[in-house]
Amino acid sequence: MNSDTLFERRDQLKAKMDGLKAELKDIEQQISDTFLDRAKQSLMTEGKDFGTAHILAGNRKVKAVLRKKVTWDQEALRKALDTMPIDDARHYGKLTFSVEERKYNEAPPRVKELLEECRTVELGGATFSVES
Repeated sequence: MNSDTLFERRDQLKAKMDGLKAELKDIEQQISDTFLDRAKQSLMTEGKDFGTAHILAGNRKVKAVLRKKVTWDQEALRKALDTMPIDDARHYGKLTFSVEERKYNEAPPRVKELLEECRTVELGGATFSVES
Protein backbone atom coordinates (compact mmCIF):
# COMPACT_ATOMS: atom_id res chain seq x y z
CA MET A 1 0.00 0.00 0.00
CA ASN A 2 1.17 3.49 -0.70
CA SER A 3 1.27 6.09 2.06
CA ASP A 4 -2.00 7.75 1.03
CA THR A 5 -3.79 4.43 1.20
CA LEU A 6 -2.22 3.61 4.58
CA PHE A 7 -3.34 6.91 6.11
CA GLU A 8 -6.81 6.58 4.61
CA ARG A 9 -7.18 3.04 5.93
CA ARG A 10 -5.90 4.12 9.34
CA ASP A 11 -8.49 6.91 9.47
CA GLN A 12 -11.24 4.46 8.48
CA LEU A 13 -10.19 2.03 11.21
CA LYS A 14 -9.98 4.82 13.81
CA ALA A 15 -13.50 5.95 12.92
CA LYS A 16 -14.77 2.37 13.15
CA MET A 17 -13.04 1.88 16.52
CA ASP A 18 -14.49 5.14 17.85
CA GLY A 19 -17.96 3.98 16.86
CA LEU A 20 -17.44 0.59 18.50
CA LYS A 21 -16.07 2.22 21.68
CA ALA A 22 -19.12 4.47 21.89
CA GLU A 23 -21.44 1.49 21.39
CA LEU A 24 -19.56 -0.52 24.01
CA LYS A 25 -19.77 2.38 26.48
CA ASP A 26 -23.52 2.58 25.92
CA ILE A 27 -23.95 -1.18 26.44
CA GLU A 28 -21.81 -1.09 29.60
CA GLN A 29 -24.01 1.72 30.93
CA GLN A 30 -27.16 -0.28 30.18
CA ILE A 31 -25.71 -3.31 32.00
CA SER A 32 -24.81 -1.10 34.96
CA ASP A 33 -28.29 0.45 34.95
CA THR A 34 -29.80 -3.04 34.96
CA PHE A 35 -27.69 -4.65 37.69
CA LEU A 36 -26.06 -1.99 39.88
CA ASP A 37 -28.99 -1.46 42.25
CA ARG A 38 -29.52 -5.21 42.62
CA ALA A 39 -25.82 -5.69 43.34
CA LYS A 40 -25.88 -2.92 45.95
CA GLN A 41 -28.95 -4.47 47.60
CA SER A 42 -27.30 -7.88 47.64
CA LEU A 43 -24.20 -6.48 49.30
CA MET A 44 -26.28 -4.51 51.81
CA THR A 45 -27.85 -7.76 53.03
CA GLU A 46 -24.30 -8.82 53.93
CA GLY A 47 -23.62 -5.50 55.63
CA LYS A 48 -21.29 -4.37 52.86
CA ASP A 49 -21.21 -1.42 50.49
CA PHE A 50 -18.53 -2.83 48.20
CA GLY A 51 -17.37 -6.25 47.10
CA THR A 52 -18.62 -9.07 44.91
CA ALA A 53 -22.30 -9.94 44.49
CA HIS A 54 -23.86 -12.74 42.49
CA ILE A 55 -27.19 -12.01 40.85
CA LEU A 56 -29.52 -14.40 39.07
CA ALA A 57 -30.82 -12.99 35.80
CA GLY A 58 -32.99 -15.50 34.04
CA ASN A 59 -30.86 -18.61 33.55
CA ARG A 60 -27.60 -16.68 34.00
CA LYS A 61 -25.58 -15.91 37.05
CA VAL A 62 -24.14 -12.39 36.89
CA LYS A 63 -21.08 -11.55 38.95
CA ALA A 64 -20.97 -7.89 39.97
CA VAL A 65 -17.80 -6.43 41.46
CA LEU A 66 -18.29 -3.04 43.11
CA ARG A 67 -14.95 -1.41 43.85
CA LYS A 68 -14.57 1.39 46.32
CA LYS A 69 -12.76 4.62 45.75
CA VAL A 70 -11.50 6.38 48.86
CA THR A 71 -10.54 10.05 48.87
CA TRP A 72 -9.40 12.13 51.81
CA ASP A 73 -10.11 15.73 52.75
CA GLN A 74 -6.51 16.91 52.64
CA GLU A 75 -6.80 19.79 55.08
CA ALA A 76 -8.86 17.87 57.62
CA LEU A 77 -6.52 14.89 57.36
CA ARG A 78 -3.48 17.09 57.91
CA LYS A 79 -5.10 18.48 61.06
CA ALA A 80 -6.03 14.99 62.30
CA LEU A 81 -2.51 13.67 61.70
CA ASP A 82 -1.07 16.72 63.47
CA THR A 83 -2.94 15.72 66.65
CA MET A 84 -1.29 12.28 66.73
CA PRO A 85 2.13 11.40 68.08
CA ILE A 86 4.61 11.85 65.22
CA ASP A 87 5.34 8.13 64.88
CA ASP A 88 1.62 7.34 64.55
CA ALA A 89 1.12 10.16 62.06
CA ARG A 90 4.01 8.87 59.95
CA HIS A 91 2.65 5.32 60.14
CA TYR A 92 -0.92 6.16 59.08
CA GLY A 93 -0.43 9.15 56.82
CA LYS A 94 1.61 9.93 53.73
CA LEU A 95 3.01 13.25 52.71
CA THR A 96 0.19 13.50 50.18
CA PHE A 97 -2.19 13.31 53.12
CA SER A 98 -3.81 10.01 52.46
CA VAL A 99 -4.21 6.93 54.59
CA GLU A 100 -3.77 3.44 53.20
CA GLU A 101 -7.09 1.64 53.40
CA ARG A 102 -5.50 -1.41 55.03
CA LYS A 103 -4.00 0.73 57.80
CA TYR A 104 -7.25 2.61 58.29
CA ASN A 105 -9.17 -0.65 58.62
CA GLU A 106 -6.65 -1.99 61.15
CA ALA A 107 -6.45 1.25 63.14
CA PRO A 108 -7.70 1.35 66.72
CA PRO A 109 -11.05 3.10 67.28
CA ARG A 110 -9.50 6.33 68.62
CA VAL A 111 -7.46 6.73 65.42
CA LYS A 112 -10.38 5.83 63.16
CA GLU A 113 -12.52 8.42 64.95
CA LEU A 114 -9.95 11.14 64.22
CA LEU A 115 -9.64 10.13 60.58
CA GLU A 116 -13.28 9.36 59.79
CA GLU A 117 -14.37 12.92 59.04
CA CYS A 118 -11.52 13.27 56.52
CA ARG A 119 -12.49 10.16 54.57
CA THR A 120 -14.87 9.89 51.63
CA VAL A 121 -15.76 6.50 50.16
CA GLU A 122 -17.32 6.37 46.72
CA LEU A 123 -18.07 3.72 44.17
CA GLY A 124 -14.79 3.33 42.29
CA GLY A 125 -16.32 1.33 39.48
CA ALA A 126 -18.29 -1.81 38.80
CA THR A 127 -17.77 -4.73 36.48
CA PHE A 128 -20.30 -7.35 35.50
CA SER A 129 -19.72 -10.76 33.94
CA VAL A 130 -21.80 -13.83 33.25
CA GLU A 131 -20.78 -16.95 35.10
CA SER A 132 -21.60 -20.48 34.08
